[in-house]
Amino acid sequence: MKPFSARIADILAESVRGNGTDENPFPALGDIVSVLGKRSFGIVLVLFGLPNLLPIPGLPMLCGVIVGVVAFQMLLGKESLVLPGWLANRKINRRDLARVLERAEPTLRWFERIMRPRFLFLTNARAQQILGFVVLLLAIALMAPIPFFGGIPPGIAVTLFGLAMTERDGIFVIAGSVATVVALVFTVALTYAILKQIAVFFLSATGMA
Repeated sequence: MKPFSARIADILAESVRGNGTDENPFPALGDIVSVLGKRSFGIVLVLFGLPNLLPIPGLPMLCGVIVGVVAFQMLLGKESLVLPGWLANRKINRRDLARVLERAEPTLRWFERIMRPRFLFLTNARAQQILGFVVLLLAIALMAPIPFFGGIPPGIAVTLFGLAMTERDGIFVIAGSVATVVALVFTVALTYAILKQIAVFFLSATGMA
């Protein structure tokens, strides 16, 4: 278990990059989560919120599933994250996650300098249950059929909530809440537009329009 004083970027680096050159290039999710320590909910949200900010094919859908599992356990009031077997055994590309972390690390280091425990009522156990419901909505948004950049707004919101929970910083809960409103409006509007275009194309192709 990692001490609470351990920095976010350091924990992520150890879990994603591994400790040696012979590390498995396709580790199981359970192996990565097992080294995250007592702040596993927040760290996992950061770890699987960030990849949505880069165009890595196939990863946003997996991230949405993982974020959904985290959110559901938060909603139930669990104290630590336990992945179900079917998800814990899922293999992921270590190189993809390492690439995401490499790009995000300077920003994470900057956030670490300004974050501190404050407005703790926004990150206590009861608040985390409420956040679980919000994060569950974001998980659904991550899995929306929006190509290329669709995961960016919900990914930002998920990452902000992860940072808030990890550092117990209520200011970032507020920021995540604002980002959530933007992300959900964006996702609903764009999903509606895409589905409308699909319907129009289908009706035209079948001569029903």
